[in-house]
Amino acid sequence: RVPQKEGFRWFERITPTTFDQESIHFETTGFAAFANEAVARHGLDLDHATFLGYSNGANLVSSLMLLHPGIVRSAALLRPMPVLDEVPATDLAGTRTLIIAGAADETYGSFAPALVTLLSRHGTEIDARIVPSGHEIGEPDAAIVGRWLPGSAWTRAPSR
Repeated sequence: RVPQKEGFRWFERITPTTFDQESIHFETTGFAAFANEAVARHGLDLDHATFLGYSNGANLVSSLMLLHPGIVRSAALLRPMPVLDEVPATDLAGTRTLIIAGAADETYGSFAPALVTLLSRHGTEIDARIVPSGHEIGEPDAAIVGRWLPGSAWTRAPSR
């Protein structure tokens, strides 16, 4: 939604690892309104939904969890990092979160443990994984997410 030199982002980036806090709050509030409207309009049950985000999208989902608790109950975050300068007191008990970092992700990989700690402190159940790739995503990510999702084909025994 936010145009920048390299394309569109969910919120403004000041440096590769620093984000405009006003933009984060504004865009996250807009996404929360969208999610709530989708629930009301289409009868969605977010208790049975998983939010999946990659890079800036993962940062949006983690911000949504912390700024608007209760919307996200399950999240798979690929190549995320913490982006909020100030985090409100938020209870994320009952929330499941998968975080996948890239071992060769030289810019963002080192930030994943801080997000694991942050979300854990707020009560979410964390499954943290590291894949050998960089910032790009691929088959290892898909396999991990597939096995992690409740009721997925990867978690059920093959039928005979």
